[in-house]
Amino acid sequence: YNGIYKVNLFLEKSKYITYSTFNPSQRTLFLARLEQFKAESRMLRSLFYYELIKHYGGVVLVGDACVENINDLSKPEFYAQRSTLQTCVDYIVSECDYIIDNNLLPLLDEGADQGRPNGTATKAIKCKSLLLSLSPVYNSAIIEGSAEQLDICHEVATIAEDICIDRIFSFGPYDVYDGTSPEVILGYRVKDINYLEAVNFPIGCEGVNNTGSTNPTQNLVNAYRMLNGMKIDETGSGYDPADPYTGRDKRLAQTIIYNGSSWLERNAEQRNIEIFNGGRDGMDRPFGTKTGYYLRKFMNTSLDLRQGFTSNREWPIFRFADIVLIWAEAVNEIYGPADRGDFYLTATTILNQTITRHGGLPELSLTGMTKETLRERIREERFIELAFEDQRAWDLRRCGIAVDVLNQPVYRMMVTKNSDGSINYTKEFLEDRYFEERMNLYPIPQTEVNNGLLQNSGW
Repeated sequence: YNGIYKVNLFLEKSKYITYSTFNPSQRTLFLARLEQFKAESRMLRSLFYYELIKHYGGVVLVGDACVENINDLSKPEFYAQRSTLQTCVDYIVSECDYIIDNNLLPLLDEGADQGRPNGTATKAIKCKSLLLSLSPVYNSAIIEGSAEQLDICHEVATIAEDICIDRIFSFGPYDVYDGTSPEVILGYRVKDINYLEAVNFPIGCEGVNNTGSTNPTQNLVNAYRMLNGMKIDETGSGYDPADPYTGRDKRLAQTIIYNGSSWLERNAEQRNIEIFNGGRDGMDRPFGTKTGYYLRKFMNTSLDLRQGFTSNREWPIFRFADIVLIWAEAVNEIYGPADRGDFYLTATTILNQTITRHGGLPELSLTGMTKETLRERIREERFIELAFEDQRAWDLRRCGIAVDVLNQPVYRMMVTKNSDGSINYTKEFLEDRYFEERMNLYPIPQTEVNNGLLQNSGW
């Protein structure tokens, strides 16, 4: 809401700008930029509302009101009631449509404007807001299988196709850390940092107080298939528990550091990561991994932390693969895996673009494929492709399966080195997790409930 206030304040103040000090050429240029700034502000306001409804469901819509101090509960704006989820989505869609229909923002951010709000990001906000409205978890007014739900699903697929169709067949691997990836539709940019590496590099790596903070779970590692496309527990997959990382989806090594992963130290020494007890990066060391894994995704492994080297970074708020997978999901829900209906591609063909993009995995076969099995494969692909991008928990909530999945125990890989140099890998229970139905939505802060706002169910 503080962000929404700043947008509303800018839009209000921009009405009273005078131009007496501008010569004609400067005035024309400024007016053009001012209209762009207004559109960017409205896009950001739509994004802020999307984040609010994702966390809380229906929220208070303040319109263009300038609520200056969000903590001042004496203001009359705080006595407004929460709008329904559908009303909030309708508002977000109307704001996005205004920007899109009037071509107020360039489709992509280029040149000096790289990193600014853009038209494609506006479409992504609209797409993801409508997708949220399809979920009975969020939208009690929606009826599963109804004509209304299918109509909204069709609109989601249409927007996603519009975003993706020109790039779907030039869909290369995603370079996650250099800050200039063309796959990022909208990102949070930070210049000259190394904090991410300092808190996540394996503890045995040369650096400054590496803490190995992010520890991927065995649950995630098990989701990466073999290169033949089979799950590791399928008969004939070729999975070897004694050599568990060979022959796996290439994204496993691109996302997760495991025992034996190759690492280049700053003195050009090539070494293997030692996660076994007693190893340089071992679980028994202070700040050692608790799960048997460290995070590689987003890491710039070329940074020399000892010398304070830094790099630019871009956290993806929306990226291309996310929208491609939404496109596949929506087309599958309408037409199933093999029929494209009035879209350019079938859901299976769309999904194959993410599955095969990194090389190695085979395309999906339509043999035995149903809407239900493809739905599960799309969810699996989102789990893997978008790992550590703040997508998984929201996907589980939206799909209504968070209670089933997030109550599952968490497992780790215990790695031990024998006296003969051989390595044993043992999957072990790490901890239980707890998730209730009420946790699908965040609780409204008590101070706001005291002022008359309706609390979310169960809180």
